[in-house]
Amino acid sequence: MSCEHSSFDRSVDEHRAAIIDGLQPLPTQHIPVAAAAGRVLASDVQAQLAVPPFSNSAMDGFLVHRGDLRGEAPWEFPVIADVPAGAVAPDFGRGEALRIMTGAACGEQCEDYVVIPVEDTDAYPAQREVPTTVQVRAANPERSHIRRRGEDAAIGEVVLEAGTELDAGAIAALTSIGVVEVEVHALPMVCVLSSGDELAAAGTLPGPGQIPDSNRPMIAEACRRLGINVTQRHVPDDPAAFEQALQEATASADVVITTGGVSAGAFDVVKEVLGSSMWFGHVAMQPGKPQGAGIHQAGNRQAVVLCLPGNPVSAYVSFFLFAQPVLRRLSGFDAQRCLELVQVQARSATALPANGSREQFIPTSLEMRDQLEATPRLAQGVGSHRVASLAHVRGMIRRAPDHPAVEAGDSVDVILF
Repeated sequence: MSCEHSSFDRSVDEHRAAIIDGLQPLPTQHIPVAAAAGRVLASDVQAQLAVPPFSNSAMDGFLVHRGDLRGEAPWEFPVIADVPAGAVAPDFGRGEALRIMTGAACGEQCEDYVVIPVEDTDAYPAQREVPTTVQVRAANPERSHIRRRGEDAAIGEVVLEAGTELDAGAIAALTSIGVVEVEVHALPMVCVLSSGDELAAAGTLPGPGQIPDSNRPMIAEACRRLGINVTQRHVPDDPAAFEQALQEATASADVVITTGGVSAGAFDVVKEVLGSSMWFGHVAMQPGKPQGAGIHQAGNRQAVVLCLPGNPVSAYVSFFLFAQPVLRRLSGFDAQRCLELVQVQARSATALPANGSREQFIPTSLEMRDQLEATPRLAQGVGSHRVASLAHVRGMIRRAPDHPAVEAGDSVDVILF
């Protein structure tokens, strides 16, 4: 990550690329699969068990020898045993049949077996009693309806590769292949610092000239939704107090996210303390133009520092565009995937005026009607102070610089959260 001070503007994409440049995933750790949801694999995982672990029936029906299906249908067989799920088919002779349920094991020597679906016989599908005989009315000997041992995954096969995010499906896959522990990247520790004498702690009555400190819990909750451990702290407009808080945060956190204090005000302490060691500049976006980013060193520890604007909508938008890629990179995602944005087309529920020379990001609610509809939460798409508008936000309308006016019903690009 570049720490060179610059007064030149960056585009949004340039700033996103710059802040993860040079970052590497955190060290690895071994954890139980049961605790691994949301983590990123640090090494390939091989199957310890075959999937399926034994050859089994794909249908409710009757197990017969393929060679007994010569000639024209129908064929009739005595039914000598019942094989429910959880049981193993016994050996049976030519000219005989077994009733078998879906998932039941077909036995070790089943290469010549075929399962006849119950629908292709004269048996009743829901009949509990085993019929003494079964008549097969139709059969395709080339289609066995048997799921072969290891056809999904063989023992020793790489099933999940390093860099895979472990979601519910991946947890199921790991369990099915007999893996109980995985090597993953550690999750970053985050400290959220808000600054400003004008901020009153959440849950307290603001004094004269004060406003509730909504940014700090907002950013902390956004981190928690990514599975990140978070601490929070507020500091006044005092450079010494901010510097001490930053040193203490760096001692335990991998990422420090600040909100406020990055503009050109006389009491913007964040920029005053860090301005000579990090990049501060204007990103060509609305809202969220003033930004800062770099690495802060405290003894033998260092932390990524992201300095977000103080206006709530600006901080909200900036978290998803800039902080989230950093957290994902440290968590083990490759650099390219960190920068991916899920973007869809939606119909705008309201008109939007033409925007200026900066790329515009408008928090929006989303509803599926006859098609996906986006309702901007800000009147006319602007108002970085309008924190109450952030309820029900599910994405952001993204508009290129100098985008023309949009009429209600026009298509817009939406980044999904």
